[in-house]
Amino acid sequence: MRRTIPFAFLAALGVLLNSFSTAALAQDVSSADDPVVTFIRANPARSAVFLVRNDTTLVSLRPDQLFPLASAVKTIVAIEFAKQAATGKIKANELIPIADTDRYYLLNTDGDAHPQWKANLLAQSLIKKDSVSLLEVAKGMIRYSSNANTEYLMDRLGLDAINANLRELGLRKHERLIYMVSGLMIYSTATKQATLQQVRALSAKAYEAQAGAIHQRLKQVVDGSFKKEFIFPDMDLQKLWSDRLTASTVQEYASVMQKLSKRSYYKPAVQGYLDQIMEWPFAVNSGNRQVYEHIGMKGGSTAFVLTNALYATTKDGNRSELVVFFNNLTPAESGMLQQNLNTFLINCVQTNRYRKTVAALIP
Repeated sequence: MRRTIPFAFLAALGVLLNSFSTAALAQDVSSADDPVVTFIRANPARSAVFLVRNDTTLVSLRPDQLFPLASAVKTIVAIEFAKQAATGKIKANELIPIADTDRYYLLNTDGDAHPQWKANLLAQSLIKKDSVSLLEVAKGMIRYSSNANTEYLMDRLGLDAINANLRELGLRKHERLIYMVSGLMIYSTATKQATLQQVRALSAKAYEAQAGAIHQRLKQVVDGSFKKEFIFPDMDLQKLWSDRLTASTVQEYASVMQKLSKRSYYKPAVQGYLDQIMEWPFAVNSGNRQVYEHIGMKGGSTAFVLTNALYATTKDGNRSELVVFFNNLTPAESGMLQQNLNTFLINCVQTNRYRKTVAALIP
């Protein structure tokens, strides 16, 4: 990827999904002509889909195949945040210096997610004496997909506590979460071939340990001098980084979406925080309230990966959970899928459209 193209767990997908509105719902795109459906059918090794409607599985394509999650993994961090906030282990309204999150921001690596989050805080007068609430940090992690916020919260909540949710949720294939920004800095190198060889030889445990060591330096070197040494990885390094991102399956993430959607798995206090964090589509487009009782989602992307996991309950009482993963994409394929994904998602969850989409996916 060229330097001018952001490549972290992009906010770009979040921007795309901001159009999830009544305007988009008014469109009538034939499922048979849907380029996302066409791509899925033509590329079974590089795509997976799981769609559940009212507890009935309608689509299960490659349900157990592991895919890099990119920013979809941040849902697990959000869950641990909600649990700790509900039990008082952390205080959601605690003000923390924005500079504490800035320590983990690497320029030009997140599609401007972190700067956009801070600009929104300013616009809403949510910054007080250069500080912001922990809840706003969590919201920025999901809505804007700020990697810096994610790294901060991983440190604050504790990686072990976050990863304990994998067992609790029954996610047996889900790989461990590791520090995200720090993991990227493993590939900041002037010795490409040696780095490729060394990283390929690292076990998962050693890889996590290396990311952890980098995290501590980012945390402790408060003047930012360490992260200024960051060298933008070329495409070969980015591919290796992307391939080593935390992975899971569409079926596992559909099960997570079901727990959030059914609103009975977590206690009301936990669910209340999850609603505030995950159901950001209501905040970015009020028209969504005319169509949905609840809608929450998290997607992500790299130069090679595109993921999305969502839940939606429409005003007519129908509940859907949808997860779609792609990997090993070319730049042209990634651009096409991002451009058309919103319509595909709508076609999968809307009452007057889902049957045609299901039939097109599984002829």
